Amino acid sequence: MKLRKGPRVSVNNERCELFGTCQWEAPGLFELERNGRLRYRSRLTDEDWEPAVAAARSCPMQAIQIKGISDE
Repeated sequence: MKLRKGPRVSVNNERCELFGTCQWEAPGLFELERNGRLRYRSRLTDEDWEPAVAAARSCPMQAIQIKGISDE
């Protein structure tokens, strides 16, 4: 089993209500499709960090988490 390292985004689909605030905060990471599904890129680059944090903070359902921050 290969472990993923580095920061990444995770979305709890049970909590997500598709309000779209994540897309407004981080359009390069999140996209609401016409079919009502949320697509997102889970791996974060240095440029993605601030928009990803803003998206997680602004999500009214608190469905977005940023994982893999520490090297424990």
